[in-house]
Order: sequence, then structure tokens, then C-alpha cells
Amino acid sequence: MNYRKFRRNVKAISPIISTLLLIAIAVVASLVVYAWVMGYIGFQTSKTGNAVQIQSVSFSPDTGNGAYITGVYVQNVGSGTVSVIPAQCLYVNGALDGSAKDGVATGTTAVPLTAGNTATITPSSTTNLPAGTSITVKVATQDGTYSQVTQQVP
Repeated sequence: MNYRKFRRNVKAISPIISTLLLIAIAVVASLVVYAWVMGYIGFQTSKTGNAVQIQSVSFSPDTGNGAYITGVYVQNVGSGTVSVIPAQCLYVNGALDGSAKDGVATGTTAVPLTAGNTATITPSSTTNLPAGTSITVKVATQDGTYSQVTQQVP
């Protein structure tokens, strides 16, 4: 019997306090969402203005029927400076295959390519590519911007 008497005396939270708690929870939730969205937008806009373009791919005839790539000419067409890692920026048919020369040092150190400048990237292998086949050449920068072309082997 004492138990029932005890339960009758317990009261719920007042409507004013419950309203304040709901407002506080809504404000905290909106601050968390705002922080998350601003972090995402800041990450995406840090790459704004960065762009590269493959200007041309040069080939040299091989002794057999086909050719091999002698150079890929890539230009920074954006407004910002991009960095390339010469040994890790050239992909031929999806396979990593590159080093660099002509103003861009070779190796694994990131090298900046300022707006408007062009670099020649040479493949590290001289694989004979059959004449008439299509190849895909891709150059990727350190921040993830890239340019890709598909070209016929002469």
C-alpha cells in the first residue's frame, strides 16, 4: 500500500523544462550538422581552381608492328599550383608507368606545376603497343585532379 502512495506523489517534468530541453537538443543537433557540412565543403573547395590537361601523347615507331610512348605532355590549365609525384602520376591502360623530365624532377618527391606550365612525362617502360589499338593515358596530381585521354596507337 505504501508503494501506491509513493507513485501518486511522483510528478512529470514541467512543460516549461521539457520545452527548454527540446530547444537545447535542437540547437546542439543543428550545430553538429553545421560543423559537418562546413568541413565537407571546405575539403571540396580546397581543390577549386586545380586542373590539368593532357595536351598530347607522342609515339615512336617500334621495330615490330606498333609503337611505344615516348612522352605525355601535361599542362596545368587551372589557376592554382598542382603537385605531381613523377614516379606515381602516369597510368597507361590503368597501370602505373611513369617518370618525368623537362623541368620536372624524377623520383618520388612531389614537384609543383604552376598555372600555365607544361611538363613532359615519360613512361618508365618501352612496351610495344600494337598499331591500331586504343590506349587510355591518365595523369593524376597529388590532390586527386586528373586528365585522361583515349588514343589510337599509330
